[in-house]
Amino acid sequence: MEIYLDISRLCIETAAQKKYEGLIRQYFKAKVLGKEKVTFEKQINALKYFLEKADFSALRNSCKNTASVETMAILVVPRRLEDMHVRLNNRILPMGEFYR
Repeated sequence: MEIYLDISRLCIETAAQKKYEGLIRQYFKAKVLGKEKVTFEKQINALKYFLEKADFSALRNSCKNTASVETMAILVVPRRLEDMHVRLNNRILPMGEFYR
């Protein structure tokens, strides 16, 4: 699963928080069912884990060190949340390096 975070005007932490809050609102407002409900729940759980575990200071510094201006970070979430990583400028930032 991939979760796209718009970092054109926000740091990655704020972008993840806004995405998380937006998914929660949509989840309850739209009363999602079936497969869509499972997809929402997986994204919400992944973002919650990311927000709780990531060392955002180190992650922000790593994002600043990329050569070009990027407007989208992709949170790549495999089956195990512990194995998630961020893809930015075709560069993979393993989350193991950025956990608190």
